[in-house]
Amino acid sequence: MIITLEQTEREQRLQAVRDVVREKNYKGMLFVADSYLGKKGSLRYLFDNHLIHRYGFGLVLPDDQYQILPSGLHWCTDRRVPDTLFPSDHEVMEVVRRLKEHGVTTGVVGVVGLNNTMKIEDFRYLTQELPEIEWVDASVTFDEIRSIKSKPEIEGIKEANRIIEASFDAIIEHIKSGLTEEEAVSVAYSTAHALGAKDTLYLTLSSEQAGAVEPYFLNPRPKVIKDGDYLIVSLEITGPSGHWVEHSRMFCFGQRDEEMEKLAGLVAKGIQYAEVTMKPGVKVTDIQEQVEKMAQVEGYHCGHLTGHGIGMDVIERPFVARQTNTAFVGVEVPGKDDEELLYLKEGMVISFHPQIMRTDKQKSAYMSDVFVITEDGAERLSSRNHEVILIGGETIR
Repeated sequence: MIITLEQTEREQRLQAVRDVVREKNYKGMLFVADSYLGKKGSLRYLFDNHLIHRYGFGLVLPDDQYQILPSGLHWCTDRRVPDTLFPSDHEVMEVVRRLKEHGVTTGVVGVVGLNNTMKIEDFRYLTQELPEIEWVDASVTFDEIRSIKSKPEIEGIKEANRIIEASFDAIIEHIKSGLTEEEAVSVAYSTAHALGAKDTLYLTLSSEQAGAVEPYFLNPRPKVIKDGDYLIVSLEITGPSGHWVEHSRMFCFGQRDEEMEKLAGLVAKGIQYAEVTMKPGVKVTDIQEQVEKMAQVEGYHCGHLTGHGIGMDVIERPFVARQTNTAFVGVEVPGKDDEELLYLKEGMVISFHPQIMRTDKQKSAYMSDVFVITEDGAERLSSRNHEVILIGGETIR
């Protein structure tokens, strides 16, 4: 199934950006994208370009827009729109040419990705060639725009969730002790891509000790799964529309561990709390605080990021985490500029994934679900329960 961007949807997104240009008194907005999984969503959002590798720019002006890509991507771009340019010299030089062509040589230009994506040599060239422009980071402003998903976007997210659930079902049918983590998860790759997934990020958490999981996310390893082991599998994919979803559950092989089951129960409690609490107007930092209290009452520690917005980048604002006064936009906690994104709104999509652990980090639990914030509350896209999936016997250690 291929979902492409309808012209009306694209026009609405571009108009939303232009509205911000006008409200902020910008001369335009420059979008910096990199094929790294968390830094390329802006080009998909604006130009329907699923950036396969390298990097690129999007330039939105009051009366025009351009996608500006390295010349080599002329041969390696899966979406084409009439306003895509492939300059023969360098893409940042084309940005300067287009700004000058439109008379943008002074004033303020908002840059999405200025402080955490743009290459230093590109920024130096911009400031050298256009010294009277003030370049300001507009990443948080852009997250305010894209945090509210349209109906077609939510349809794309639900399609991606159907794909990720089918991929997880394939793991459940296939997994057993004696396989390596790599072998156990491998069936999810083929299932997801056969159903239309584009990007995949698969992670596992485990331990060398039976009946335990350390709280560290790693690629699936050649580590053999043994009876008595616990394993957490976390799948993240983009569906055909370019939207990310996440799905994670816990496995136990043969023998249940009482403390691991308790930790898993606390994670489930946190997700269930979110399901009934996440409504328009609710403050995300309050949700983080409550999940931390649930963990602390039982003598455990909660991970720093209990949830976050998700869309065409795998991690978007809002951040369900404790607020800080940091000015770094690339940090996954609400900073001083996040005030507008501290409160849930209808149309937001949240990946919620409490991580609860012992203070010595020898045992931990983690699961994730995706929620759509509706007028009435939170719609959980998965119907799968949060019990640890038992592969084998029933003994509790």
